[in-house]
Amino acid sequence: MSRGLYLAAFVAGVTIGSVATWFAVKKKYEKIAQDEIDSVKEVFARKEFDSQVKEMTKAGEEVVKGLNDGIRQAAEQAKDKPDLVQYATMVQKYGGTIGEEKEAHMKEKYPYVISPEEFGEFEDYEKISLTYYADGVLADDNNEVVDDVEDIVGDALDHFGEYEDDSVFVRCDERKCDYEILLDQRTFSEVSDSNPHQVEV
Repeated sequence: MSRGLYLAAFVAGVTIGSVATWFAVKKKYEKIAQDEIDSVKEVFARKEFDSQVKEMTKAGEEVVKGLNDGIRQAAEQAKDKPDLVQYATMVQKYGGTIGEEKEAHMKEKYPYVISPEEFGEFEDYEKISLTYYADGVLADDNNEVVDDVEDIVGDALDHFGEYEDDSVFVRCDERKCDYEILLDQRTFSEVSDSNPHQVEV
């Protein structure tokens, strides 16, 4: 064999060995580099997770602190206020005058439902009889329709059946009137057609 052939074979062997070594080393260092990258990523992910956990924990602690402060403040305010028993005692001591005065004022100004026994108990109160017909018309003894029902008798028309099924009694202290409202199953038109107004001679 010639010297050139040996040299070519040697160079080829060295080249092949170098290439094989290069690929092996490249693969090894790529794996090492990838492991390092993964490790760094894991550390950063842990740090980010830890910082999120810390933020959430801090927010939770602030909420709990706020709740505790609110509870403490409410407890301090409760110490300054008299308890319910003391308040009830004060109301009884003064005879419940605050509520009674308000109720008396409301009764003076607005019509309110009374029991049948209370109707006509005051001699200076005028007694007026009204009829409530099946078609929702409220009229007086002369079959004159009452226009402002709520102003005259309040919500009395909703109270049939509380004392009696076919009647309701209402008092208006402001006008000094007691109203007797009788329920009629007929319609107003039936009654007004059968009893036309008489003309005086």
